[in-house]
Amino acid sequence: MGAEWLREWCALDWHEPMNANLDRASRYQTSAAAEEDRRKGDDDNTYRTAQAQRLSSGCDEITAAPSPEAPRSADVAFLVLSARRVNSASGVAFESEQVQSVRRVVRQADGRWLVDEQVEAG
Repeated sequence: MGAEWLREWCALDWHEPMNANLDRASRYQTSAAAEEDRRKGDDDNTYRTAQAQRLSSGCDEITAAPSPEAPRSADVAFLVLSARRVNSASGVAFESEQVQSVRRVVRQADGRWLVDEQVEAG
């Protein structure tokens, strides 16, 4: 579920509605995490800029691995998620970057695991 979440969260297309990537990813995450991601997502200004520049991103080399340092229980774990994101403008790639996030994942009452809020070390 972590890799599926990252795959949806990571891909952006200027043709899509604002924060469409967050909407797609939300099915794999808790409501608290979806709300937090939305607060960090595009606003009207950044969305207009992305559309004007025809910005899109695609991700590959997606990995999701348990954090070896973090505690784990029957209902909570921590995943280190990463991907290679290729950014393009008007269909021409101009940048490749590594995207990484450490996320708590929690087991729901129905047994499903969902991605929760981002965790920062410290």
